[in-house]
Amino acid sequence: MVDGDVPWTGRPTEFGDLSPWTLERTEFRGVSQAPVHCFPVTLRGRLIGYLWASETTDAAGFYPRWGMGVAGWEARGAWRGRLKEAWDAGLSAWEAVQFWVGEPEDPRGGGVAADAEGQVLPDSQDVYRLTSQAVDE
Repeated sequence: MVDGDVPWTGRPTEFGDLSPWTLERTEFRGVSQAPVHCFPVTLRGRLIGYLWASETTDAAGFYPRWGMGVAGWEARGAWRGRLKEAWDAGLSAWEAVQFWVGEPEDPRGGGVAADAEGQVLPDSQDVYRLTSQAVDE
């Protein structure tokens, strides 16, 4: 040991400012344990997934149907962008989903028809379960 060195005594207890990390969220939560409303999303007449949101929490998202491949991932990206737009505009999760119902179909993400019948499910996990139903050919 060199003169003036302090011997290592264990774990440091002072970490100081942890910037630039922040706990502030910049988008809706991706899961909800509260009841959610979900709507079918179609692209050129084909069901590609489900848009969902909670009325009581800040959770909303899009789940592509299983077996959709690249089309499902592209749709997910489009919906993530749309929901981010709604978040940035200060809409609640439920308002965000309502805003997109009946809007023109996105060429990658599809759309929710104005007359689409939504359903209320116990949580977002139940919406995810819908995605595993057989994809019609």
